Amino acid sequence: MPSHAFRVHGAGSGLADWIHGPVDFASPRLDPYRSRAPGDGGLAMGKVTFREDLLALAMRRRAEGEPAHSTWEEILADILGPDASAPAFNVGGPALASLTLAAQLLRPARVPVTYYGASGDDAEAARIRHTLAQTPLDMTCFRRRPGRTTAAHVFPDPKAGGGAGDRFFVHCQGADMPVEDVFHGETFFQAVLNVYAGAAQVPALHRALPSLLEKSRRRGALTVVGAVYDHAAEKSAPGRPWPMGERDGEAGSAREAWPHVDLLVADAVEVRGLAGLPVATVDGAAPVDSAACVEACVQALFEQGLGAAVVTQGEGPVFYRSLGGPFGECRGWARPHPDLIAAARDPRNPGDTSGAGDNFLGALIADLMHQLLADDFYPKGEPHVDRELLSISPLRLRRAIDFACIAGGLACQQKGGVRLEAAIGENLGRIRAYQPKAAPAGRPW
Repeated sequence: MPSHAFRVHGAGSGLADWIHGPVDFASPRLDPYRSRAPGDGGLAMGKVTFREDLLALAMRRRAEGEPAHSTWEEILADILGPDASAPAFNVGGPALASLTLAAQLLRPARVPVTYYGASGDDAEAARIRHTLAQTPLDMTCFRRRPGRTTAAHVFPDPKAGGGAGDRFFVHCQGADMPVEDVFHGETFFQAVLNVYAGAAQVPALHRALPSLLEKSRRRGALTVVGAVYDHAAEKSAPGRPWPMGERDGEAGSAREAWPHVDLLVADAVEVRGLAGLPVATVDGAAPVDSAACVEACVQALFEQGLGAAVVTQGEGPVFYRSLGGPFGECRGWARPHPDLIAAARDPRNPGDTSGAGDNFLGALIADLMHQLLADDFYPKGEPHVDRELLSISPLRLRRAIDFACIAGGLACQQKGGVRLEAAIGENLGRIRAYQPKAAPAGRPW
């Protein structure tokens, strides 16, 4: 059994997800609310819109004579249509959902996974904690603050993406994270892996990212950053690189942050925003030469100091590249499991894509830890892995991606990011059932 110093600590976006029934994004009733220019506050497939920005857009469109409503309840009714059913509740957020899956996958190996974050003190916070209490995720550093809990309304469209399905989000900002309280002391940095995911949705954490990443690296942790669509940055400065926090009150300190990021996990739209290329078209369509664009964006981030990147494209191939360090030198494309793509496209599939990216990240983190546990080269009693040892025996990024692709595909068969287990190791067993079987030893007959 590994020492409890062999841990995963993560921080970032954690929220209540309200997952609505299927929505036709192309429906005329959504015309007054759809985005027509990047950052205008309208609805866009695959992207996050803030509720207050959507309300402001609706007021502008209403003043221009369009049939837009002025309250959130009326807009929600327009989006859903007259036959809407009650939404499903689940735990969401790139950090909280991914760390929950990582905790489930690492529970058989007895590796603790801790979430550092904050919620409000309302009914939604109680439902989040009740759900997570049924998982092995360590919530001792999940603070409760006065006020509302951040929530997101998720609207899946099974017909989007050429029938693969996609979704759009409306984000309702709640209580911010008290960074000084959550990161008080050294406990967060006493872990093999420090994960920062969805920080753009947690303003206080996002501002502090450069100094936190620097401290993680200085304390010896491997740093993983999970991106999220930065609506605020796209709104304030369309076409400019999304900032990675602030330093001394000044935004745009990405060049200070990237050298402390061992691994970036993002989708194709997010990596374009981080690199400063124009974000994908309003309707979410992929660029004409998406492969070349993804590689160019990753190269631009490498020039700012990033060490390795994994870029997902829905059911398309996953690009990965590392310049060395903990993951060695590697580069290539990995394809999601075809059986899981077919299952997600099945009209009888009861799930949606809202938790696919979060589960991909959580499984990637878990497999990297499984590799560290399986290799006796790494001493398990230390709080950190010696980087010199990693340069001798790097982690296998492609193996972790193949594992994560299965988890992301399975997540499309459920509503939301968290699937509760009936028994320890159930989710791990579901993923391993799709992995290639080892060839039998001896001479083939």
